[in-house]
Amino acid sequence: MGYSCLTEIAELQCAIGGKITIMKHGQQSEAGKSNVKNADARKQHIYNPIMDFEDFQEEISEDYSNDYE
Repeated sequence: MGYSCLTEIAELQCAIGGKITIMKHGQQSEAGKSNVKNADARKQHIYNPIMDFEDFQEEISEDYSNDYE
């Protein structure tokens, strides 16, 4: 029996019959505050010229925790 990589399109044979397929792999990428903080505003302006990325970086870095007390 050879070993293969398990991917989203892989199908495996179940030991008691039927096939096993991957429905959702569970890994998702998500941009966080650190990604926004470390991003180059000039490059982001090229990708999305409508948005002012420097203002967005400032807005993301603000602390709103006291607003919800």
